[in-house]
Amino acid sequence: MLIALCSAKGAPGVTTSALALALSWPRPVILAELDPAGGDVLAGYGRGEMSAGGLADLALAARRGGPARHLDRQLLRLDPEGRARLLPGLADPVSARHVDWDRLGAALVAVEDGAIDVVADCGRLRAEHFPDAVVHRAAAVVLATGSTLRAVRSATQAIAELRERDACPGMLGALVIGPGEPYGEREISEALGVPVVGALPRDEKAAVVLSDGAPAGRLFVQSALLRAARTIASRLVESAAAHQSRVAPPPAPVPASVIAEGGSRVR
Repeated sequence: MLIALCSAKGAPGVTTSALALALSWPRPVILAELDPAGGDVLAGYGRGEMSAGGLADLALAARRGGPARHLDRQLLRLDPEGRARLLPGLADPVSARHVDWDRLGAALVAVEDGAIDVVADCGRLRAEHFPDAVVHRAAAVVLATGSTLRAVRSATQAIAELRERDACPGMLGALVIGPGEPYGEREISEALGVPVVGALPRDEKAAVVLSDGAPAGRLFVQSALLRAARTIASRLVESAAAHQSRVAPPPAPVPASVIAEGGSRVR
């Protein structure tokens, strides 16, 4: 199942939020850094670790015949158990123009026949070379927004734009970062006209671990940020799966002649 995160103008902490969700995901998951402006996880959470592969190499493999069989070798562990892995983003934003987002999206949807989920950090909605084709394939598209008047106004415009260009046939929702500044989840949901999947609190001590690689400490996994992320991750998995079940086409009826040939009774 592919979950796409994107942001409107001025939305705070989208990459940090995507990383928090991936580390809290209830199933095996890949965090795919698809922001055309480049990837930040290795420089921050990875403490400057360099990777020669990632999205750039996967994009090159796609031009040579398909990225699916090359995906696994581009992934890095985000946790000791390897339940959460990272597809590092572009080191040079200029190369975003060469990425075949449609092929990449197809590969991410089909990871191990859907047994592994993918959380895709797609960056800012109006960015050049935004991965529309990936968003179009997602089971759920989540727009990250702050709770200020300026942030909610930008998010309202972004939701309208997603709907107008039919960019997200999957479930559409919002993630609130820093609720109560001054608006709460219910007010934001009413303003946007989409459900709010949850809210991540302002937890600077935990956020700096994810954004800048600060030492985690033994209480990091029990931080307010990670506790909220676990709740949201579980809710997203359930909601996206339920949405897919509702919109899935019904099975084609079996012709009576076929049933008869199989030995079943036909009335």
